Amino acid sequence: MITERQENLLKIILKHYIKTAQPVGSEVLANNTDFKISPATIRNEMANLTKNGYLEQPHTSAGRIPTEKAYHHYLNKFLKAAEPVVNEKNNFKKIKSDHQAPDLLIKKMAQQLAKSSGELVVVATDKDNFYYTGLSFLFSQPEFSQTENIFNISEMIDHLDSIMSEVFDTVSDDPQILLGQKNPFSRHCSTILTRLEIPEQKEDVIFGLLGPVRMDYDQNLGLINYVKKILNN
Repeated sequence: MITERQENLLKIILKHYIKTAQPVGSEVLANNTDFKISPATIRNEMANLTKNGYLEQPHTSAGRIPTEKAYHHYLNKFLKAAEPVVNEKNNFKKIKSDHQAPDLLIKKMAQQLAKSSGELVVVATDKDNFYYTGLSFLFSQPEFSQTENIFNISEMIDHLDSIMSEVFDTVSDDPQILLGQKNPFSRHCSTILTRLEIPEQKEDVIFGLLGPVRMDYDQNLGLINYVKKILNN
C-alpha cells in the first residue's frame, strides 16, 4: 500500500524523469518547496518505494528511476490530458483548413503530431495500408541511443505492418495507452492508440503515437484528443 506522502514523491519523481531522462536523487526532492520533510525522510521513503517496486536504481547512478509499475500508477491516478498551446492548435487548424484530400490531410496531421509530440506517429487506414512519420524523433530519445535498443526499435519498425493489422480491430474510439509488457509494438515503448472517423473517408482511421515509456503522457494525450477533435469535425 502506497501512502499519500509516497504518492506525492513518486509523482514528482515521475515528472522530473519524464522531463530530464536522468535518475532522480533525494537532493532534487529535498529542494522542492512542496515538501516540508527532511532529506533523511525523503531517502527513507524512496527506499520504501524501491522496495515496493515503484522505483529502481540504475547501476551507475545514486538516483532512482520509475518502474513500469510506477507509470501504471501514474496513469491510473494522475493522468490529465493537457490542452495544447495556442500555436500548436493553430498548426493543426491550418492543415485542416487547406481542404486537402483525406489521405493527404491524414498524413499532414500525422507529420504535425509527430513534430508537436516529438514521437513516432503511425496511421492505418485499413489492415493493410499504413503510414508512419517521426522516426528521427524516436531515435533522438536518450533511451534509444544504445545499440541494443536501436536494434529492438528497428526490428519493431520492420514489423509495423503486421502489428497494425493485428491491433486494427481492437482499437476503440477512446484513446488507450499501452506501455511496457502490455504494448504490442515493443515493451521498450509506450503507445497511445485511437480510432477516428473522418468525413469523406469511408473506412475508420487508426492513429497511434509511439514513444519511450518515459513519454509525456499528459501532453501527448492532449495532442491526440485535439487531433481527434479537428479531424472528426
